[in-house]
Amino acid sequence: MTPVSLCWVDWKLSVKAMLRESAVRFFLLLLLAAYFTAMLLSGGMNRFLSGQWAVTAILRVSVSAEEGQGIAGKAAGLPGVRSAAYKDPETSWKEFLAAYPGLEALRTAGGNPLPGYVEIRMLPDRFTETDIRSMETALRLLPQVESLLSGGEVLSRLLRVKRWVNGLFWAGFGLLCAVFFLVLFLQEKTRASILSVDFGFLEERGIPAARIAFSRALGAALTGELLSLAAAGATVSWFFLLEKRLALIGRVIGPAEDILALPFLLPLGLFLLAAPLLHGGASLLGWRAAHAVRK
Repeated sequence: MTPVSLCWVDWKLSVKAMLRESAVRFFLLLLLAAYFTAMLLSGGMNRFLSGQWAVTAILRVSVSAEEGQGIAGKAAGLPGVRSAAYKDPETSWKEFLAAYPGLEALRTAGGNPLPGYVEIRMLPDRFTETDIRSMETALRLLPQVESLLSGGEVLSRLLRVKRWVNGLFWAGFGLLCAVFFLVLFLQEKTRASILSVDFGFLEERGIPAARIAFSRALGAALTGELLSLAAAGATVSWFFLLEKRLALIGRVIGPAEDILALPFLLPLGLFLLAAPLLHGGASLLGWRAAHAVRK
């Protein structure tokens, strides 16, 4: 047999079994790709929390609307800041009444008692205590800023919980990878045992066992690469389609166009590289285990 045909010997000897196994592998790779994509885009809890939690810079009463807009522009330019929006005193008053109805008399007694403020939100990957404190330090230097509200100790506890939850999410991904590799190994071991007579026939015809093992591993790696490309492509398409129909996807996981950014493409490339390596490694280990049983 030629080296190329030897790579696909399993497909020639057991087509139906290979098709069934490939279907299972594609489904598992689809789960892994979807999980991995969601974690990369969302940062775990980072995107959701950064969208919900805002740092509020309370301005002095004497600050004009033009100054407030300027401060919001300066805040938006700080490292780690995603957005900064100025809310004038009138907006502050309306929000106050919406939260505490029935207190309209406070204004008739002496005009609008509330100042304007700037609402600041952090980038998902910069939603850390260090970045938030750094941003607060820069804003405190501005004389127009009277105080900053970020949550204090509550924020610190929230960020600690976020780190634990993100760690659990990544541990779950690692567990899925381990299960995937175990499935690959069991499939390869079982198939190598079932086809042991055929492989023995090839060895008797002068083809070394090591050559058969490595050729099969190469074929498994190539199959794994094709399956991982299909799974990654299906996952990306799925995110683009779902984001248009479910606004929750964009808020919790992130905009689908971020998939095309370099910070995402590099980890995706590692995923596409790891999948064939797992397939090839499982093939070699499965061959070795089956060979040991046969002996």
